[in-house]
Amino acid sequence: MKKALFILALAFSMQLSAQDKNNWITDYKVALKLSKTQEMPILAFVTDNQKTEASEILNQVFFSSEAYKNIASQVVLLKVDISDSQSYNTRLGIHYLNKRSTHGLALVNQYNDKIGAPLTDFNAENIKSFILFINSKL
Repeated sequence: MKKALFILALAFSMQLSAQDKNNWITDYKVALKLSKTQEMPILAFVTDNQKTEASEILNQVFFSSEAYKNIASQVVLLKVDISDSQSYNTRLGIHYLNKRSTHGLALVNQYNDKIGAPLTDFNAENIKSFILFINSKL
């Protein structure tokens, strides 16, 4: 019984950290250079690294989906940590999401301009629409 519980807990924790399995870049200047040289858009993930309802929904519906796995290989992954409110990343997060938000996803071009509307309201329908939008731009 303990073994089964351990395996279940391990599987659950692996699912929650699905976005960490990919190589997220944390320096936006490096991401912009890669975007330009590889001719791929940037998927910016703005987060404060806190476990919230929004982060749980993102993990369950977006990061653990097959659609995300397909998208991840076609974009430059940029993780914008806004946990320090005095950092430049906080301003960058506001630029990408159009508001001060602790979690969000935005598609960005090689010139640091947003492509379309960012995802800041997390429910299954909005996430599905955002995935369709990203796929239409790839």
